[in-house]
Amino acid sequence: MKFPGIKGLRPHLAGVCVVLTLAVGNGRAGDNDADLRSLLEQQSKQIAEQQKQLEDLKKRLDAAELTKVEAQPTSAHGASLNEGTVQKIVTEYLEEKDRKEKEEAKSQQKTAEDEGYKVGTILNNATVRWDPANGFRLETPNKDFTFHAGYRFQLDQALWTQTSASLKAAQLGDLQDGTFFRRSRPSFDGTMWEVVEFNVELALEQVTNGVPNFDEAWVGLKSIPVIGAVQVGHMKVPQGLEGDMYSSSKAMTFLERSAYTDAFYENFATGVRLTNSFLDQRATYAAMAYFQDNNPINGNNNSGVFFGDGVAGYTGRITALPLWENDGRCFLHLGASATWRNNSRPGQDLADPRQDRFRARPQLRDAIGDYGNGVLPGNSSRMVDTGAFNSTSTGIVGLELLYVIGPFSFQSEYAWATAHSIFFGGRNIGERGFEGGYVQLSYFLTGENRIYDRRWGREGSTYIARPYTPFWFVRDAEGGTSWGRGAWELAARWNTLNLNDAPIEGGELQGLELGINWYLNTNLKIQFMYLNEKSFGQPAGKVPANVDAFGIRTQVFF
Repeated sequence: MKFPGIKGLRPHLAGVCVVLTLAVGNGRAGDNDADLRSLLEQQSKQIAEQQKQLEDLKKRLDAAELTKVEAQPTSAHGASLNEGTVQKIVTEYLEEKDRKEKEEAKSQQKTAEDEGYKVGTILNNATVRWDPANGFRLETPNKDFTFHAGYRFQLDQALWTQTSASLKAAQLGDLQDGTFFRRSRPSFDGTMWEVVEFNVELALEQVTNGVPNFDEAWVGLKSIPVIGAVQVGHMKVPQGLEGDMYSSSKAMTFLERSAYTDAFYENFATGVRLTNSFLDQRATYAAMAYFQDNNPINGNNNSGVFFGDGVAGYTGRITALPLWENDGRCFLHLGASATWRNNSRPGQDLADPRQDRFRARPQLRDAIGDYGNGVLPGNSSRMVDTGAFNSTSTGIVGLELLYVIGPFSFQSEYAWATAHSIFFGGRNIGERGFEGGYVQLSYFLTGENRIYDRRWGREGSTYIARPYTPFWFVRDAEGGTSWGRGAWELAARWNTLNLNDAPIEGGELQGLELGINWYLNTNLKIQFMYLNEKSFGQPAGKVPANVDAFGIRTQVFF
């Protein structure tokens, strides 16, 4: 085999020697001849050694290539390393190298799969995106960490008429026309280390002692075997199905929750909650132990602060989905909850008796949250009210039903509340019971359907996934108009509440609500509602009241 490249090096090496010799001669013109000859001999020896190494290398390469060629069939003209042979050798070498690299990559991948992904090890290249249902979201590649920052407000307008006898301050009082922000709430939620979740939502429309109240403020661990999730903080008590109960107030069919939930339930409390779903999310359970910071005896504050000995509440809830079809367009929800709570004392003195109280406002609010100075604008009077009475504890049992078949839905809840060990009129009269509930119908003229959160067993927080066609009304390219209709829902609800069980008399209430809800897009909703509500069976000194009201709510959330 010939190596013209090696022969070609010799002239270059000779040239280098000449240059070096001249350089040395010029640089040392004054030195003696012996030193110059010694230097030249040394350089010549090094060049000779380098030439010898090159010749040895050439011989080894020739022997190696000859061996490869002899192992292959040869032509009649004998074996020789031509350009094609060299190309083949190089190709085989590259293919072998590629094969080994692939095998190494597969081995490393298998090792990684066997060991599993280590949470929190890939944090670069986080994505920022806009989720139409949840707004701004930040996520790491494997969603080890996620973060959502949002905000929502509900701006209400209310117009009232009422019977003249109920206008007196000692009765229901004057329900005044008004406009106010029913809710104004920034929110922050997300996950950390894959199994930690949190949710913080401030209620800026409510202030207690100069501190904004909370809608929710909790942190928890999820994906725990059997138990599911554990959360601690100020949160929704797992009872009730409608919006602003266990579900978000964003998902309200009407402007306010029903009369019976207003009277019986503490929809927020501070404590510990457990929850999980089973049977492919066809069943759920939830249990919570809590302090009653949001109770009628102590001002219904949602500050997450309450002090009082032995004032604890316990609530459990189970749900089932016996029907789930068409990806949730048709489903049947059944649920039941039970609550037992120690009643609180109006003061800190242990000698004070524990007290209970049941009451309900009209189904359209006429007052907003406390400004923090004891002033509550508007009229916060209740349609029915037992007043405070001595009782050691309270038990509540509630039932839930929601049937959705495409655009049509039927929803109903009913509950029974029992006050225990009542001390009334100077004697212990035992237990007294109260009850209430509602029946509700709704229909989407545009064909959408209500959604359901299977993990929690409750209404979806956005009520519908999105309008089939969002609303717009603009000029098109031809100078005409282009428009979209949004989603339109018709709804009706009948409420009933009975707070009379002699000798406790709080009155009875019945109300009819009619609503039109316009979902312009996923983030904007306008609600129109008519209310007719009346109270009767009132205690001595109270007159029946009959009110009519019209309300409008504009809701934005992201």
